[in-house]
Amino acid sequence: MSRISSRSTFGRLEAGPHTGLCRQSLTDSDREVRDWFLQQAESLGCQIKVDEMGNLFAILPGEDNSLPPIGMGSHLDSQPAGGRFDGILGVIAALQVLKTIKENGIKTLPPLAAIDWTNEEGSRFPKMCAGSGVWAGTEGLSECHDLAAIDASPDEAAPPTMGSELRRINYIGSTPCSYLQNPLSAHFELHIEQGSRLERAQKKIGVVGGIQGMRWYTVHCQGTEAHAGATPMDQRADALVVLAKFAVKVEELSLQEGAFGTVGVMRTKTNSTNTVPGGAFCTLDLRHQIEGVLDRIETELRAYLSQLTTSRSGITVLMGRTWSKRSVEFDQIARDCVQSAAVNIVGESMVMDMVSYAGHDSAETATVVPTAMIFVPSKDGVSHNPAEYTSEEHCDLGAQILLEAVLKYDHHLRRTTTASL
Repeated sequence: MSRISSRSTFGRLEAGPHTGLCRQSLTDSDREVRDWFLQQAESLGCQIKVDEMGNLFAILPGEDNSLPPIGMGSHLDSQPAGGRFDGILGVIAALQVLKTIKENGIKTLPPLAAIDWTNEEGSRFPKMCAGSGVWAGTEGLSECHDLAAIDASPDEAAPPTMGSELRRINYIGSTPCSYLQNPLSAHFELHIEQGSRLERAQKKIGVVGGIQGMRWYTVHCQGTEAHAGATPMDQRADALVVLAKFAVKVEELSLQEGAFGTVGVMRTKTNSTNTVPGGAFCTLDLRHQIEGVLDRIETELRAYLSQLTTSRSGITVLMGRTWSKRSVEFDQIARDCVQSAAVNIVGESMVMDMVSYAGHDSAETATVVPTAMIFVPSKDGVSHNPAEYTSEEHCDLGAQILLEAVLKYDHHLRRTTTASL
């Protein structure tokens, strides 16, 4: 999997001791790595499809090309200071599977497709898994095209949107972004764990049974700006203090419920050491496998904010949910293919059944086609960080299991197709 290092030149972070990436969605570096992906696919004789969201499908023909392809997908975009394995491992492994199948003269019944899904991270355009979401019908095409980049300058009359940036880098395609008009037979994704469970358990492969639910929120607090030295503490309407207390409450409830709660961004309208903040803003990311737990945490947080505004004169708060995905369970047959392949290659003692705590494109595809995921260990559980690392051994094992799982699913399709004749 040496291609991971070579593809890290697109958007590489120069500062710091690690080989991290800043390859945010639809930037020039994203265009460069997309160009590379298509060059590699075309050299294998793949048919290329680019859809209306810029999702890339590299399709290797099968025996019956009237059947929807078995997809192997992940993403090539990164966090602003991300690692070189998150997402890219799954895309490069998919290309490697196509190369191995072609070089060995293997013909699957349906075609196979290596897929790069657009804007999985949601770091530049704040909607995670936007490309796969539109394809699966859980997100709207025009809504995503109109989504403004968060790195836009406030002075720009027309800030860049996902649609305008797709056009700028020449990756807005003509293929409909819809599983109904551009279908798949199944979707398999190889990904780093982004946690430490595999490493701590000394396991080599995770067979992922599903993905926990996720919700994103914004919280806007309005108070009153005041002089930091002349305004008594008991007379302040400090917006930042309210949100700081909110962040502490998020941690308290998340620990209590066994959930994941993160206040990832916090800003004030003022930018002065000696001014009481009159306005403040924060984001919230909540995750849990059970929707009822998320409902309970959200209700308690809204009640807590109401309590804070009641007890503090001059404070108003607005909490809004901006995005959410329900928890998903992966298809049993596709999971069985991964499980069997993993046991064959690394042995049962090295395989771990698990749920993904992070969100992935497979959460979207699972709503419309049979889907399964393979996890490989992340060193020290680090991800979304330049220090992110997965060993070459584990990358190669993951790619081998992806190959065998896809061939097993192809065998399943052959059996079911023959039985239906």
